Amino acid sequence: MGVKEIATYFFFRFSVLLWSIKGIGLLFLVFIKSPYNFFKKGNWNDTPKNANDANLGVHGNVTLQRSKLKITYVANGKRGNPLMLCVHGFPECWYSWRFQLKEFSSKYWVVAINLPGYADSDKPSELANYTAERLIDNLAEVVEALGYEKGTIVAHDWGGALVWSFASLYSTMCDKVVIMNAPHSSAMKKMFRTLKQYRKSWYMFFFQLPWLPEMLVGCGNFHMFNECFRGEESGVKNLENMTEADVDVYKHALHSWEARKCALNYYRANIGNVSPQFIERLKKSSISCPLLLIWGTEDFALSLELAALSAKVSNLVSVEYVAGASHWVQQDNPEEVNKYMWKFLN
Repeated sequence: MGVKEIATYFFFRFSVLLWSIKGIGLLFLVFIKSPYNFFKKGNWNDTPKNANDANLGVHGNVTLQRSKLKITYVANGKRGNPLMLCVHGFPECWYSWRFQLKEFSSKYWVVAINLPGYADSDKPSELANYTAERLIDNLAEVVEALGYEKGTIVAHDWGGALVWSFASLYSTMCDKVVIMNAPHSSAMKKMFRTLKQYRKSWYMFFFQLPWLPEMLVGCGNFHMFNECFRGEESGVKNLENMTEADVDVYKHALHSWEARKCALNYYRANIGNVSPQFIERLKKSSISCPLLLIWGTEDFALSLELAALSAKVSNLVSVEYVAGASHWVQQDNPEEVNKYMWKFLN
């Protein structure tokens, strides 16, 4: 390793140690606040009522030809219409697209998947299954398994991080791409050098630890989900769009230790651990389809500057800002998000 690589390695390890203190502190605070509730677990084996809403679509699954993974989904609209594939982030599932499943079903066959590890999709145990390269190849398999050669790809958060690369590596599979509150990797790399984004990203380092992150996500009967989606700092601003019953769907999707471990493996397999081969593969590709980046301006985890920096990667990228919306932009202000999507897609 060269000097730069050695410095990066030690900085990463230092960051894991530093921010692990904060994560462990949060665990301790939850325990001190209510020792009894810390170990409390509700009954999350039964599917929440909201997840079975027939108006949102029909539940289905496909088995991927090469990886042999079962991927579950909810679809709305007429099969045979142009495909709109929706890819969620952490700690979510297909349900994060409930407003878009109904809105775009008149023109598209809208399919909102559960990524590997989430909800009822397969949960491969090996960490290698959660590298960005493997997950991006999985997305290509999903399109094929659904019986399509291409489609409109819509993504948010971790889904968005994957789809930035998917739009380059599998450009022929993309009619158009919509990404929400997820930066291009080059923008994130640049902003990561700032103290502002470094502090916002503390959890990415804490998630490198074994076991403790799974505990934090699940403790207090999944109290983290309440704070994440409905809390004053990180939650949606329009609480009527994220009820407690809505949050229950996300708790159910990650209620098992196995599911939480798989979801956290997205961070463990990719943060500070990208293979040189994948980097070279990306360098040889480029975005060749129109891409819309929609950005909620009140994102607790991602700096606003990331949107403008991401737009610079290609002249095919345009940006629309949703003022006052949180990180969960398509759920926080679905009317404005859907308006921008229709304008872009038409």
